[in-house]
Amino acid sequence: MLPHLAGLFFLFTALLLGYSDNDIDGVDDSIDLCPNTAFDQLVDKNGCPQSKLFPGKLIIQIGSDTSFNQIDETISNLNIYANYMIEEWNFSLSNSNYYVTNLANDIAENSLYLTTGYTVVKDKIRTRFSVGTKFDLTNRDSDEQKRDNDYYASVNVEYFFAKKQNLFFYYNYTLSGDSDTVDYQNFQSLSAGYGYAMTDKWYTALSYNYAQNYYPDTDDYKAVSWFNSYRFTQTTYATLNYAHTFDDISYSHIVTFNIGFYFD
Repeated sequence: MLPHLAGLFFLFTALLLGYSDNDIDGVDDSIDLCPNTAFDQLVDKNGCPQSKLFPGKLIIQIGSDTSFNQIDETISNLNIYANYMIEEWNFSLSNSNYYVTNLANDIAENSLYLTTGYTVVKDKIRTRFSVGTKFDLTNRDSDEQKRDNDYYASVNVEYFFAKKQNLFFYYNYTLSGDSDTVDYQNFQSLSAGYGYAMTDKWYTALSYNYAQNYYPDTDDYKAVSWFNSYRFTQTTYATLNYAHTFDDISYSHIVTFNIGFYFD
């Protein structure tokens, strides 16, 4: 029995002595190409500091949309959007729906959208599946008017049929939350269009946008949009979108401008 215990002791000691990590970065000194990294630094498989501040990529976007026509008073809204991407996953938080924005029936509301998505890339097709919820934060006259959460699922498909050109299609179905006084109907929305990269920095697209209204017997949202994105640097970009509507309840013209920043 004693020889067996002694053998196990020496084997255990050899294993401990065989592994050495002086800078405590999780990489054995025998293969650590950067043996003196600070203990709080993220390192790669070679033990060297990663260039990223954190895994994945963070996008912060801020801007505004302005809605106007020949009859009503012009109104503007502040838009804030944050998206964190890591590998195929992305998580976003915004005060407006990122894909189908500026619906006329949402202009007077204060909402928060929380969305989780997963992207699949195969050959020339990129598909993103998303689910999320919309929180109603609007100050209302009574608690009875406060809406329950909306829940939605969507799919966004992009087909890159040429080096600088793509076709895209977006579809969303929303389960509308109700209030104590109103039963809102579920609704669907979609967008389809064509995009072209004019230069390495400038991308432009034309699309048709449609969304059902969650109020029964009310006109649906219909519009054509001209979208532009320009990348100033590797970490800074701007977007400009113009939408012309064709329904009877929306403002005729909607202009949206955003500035975005990438963080790695």
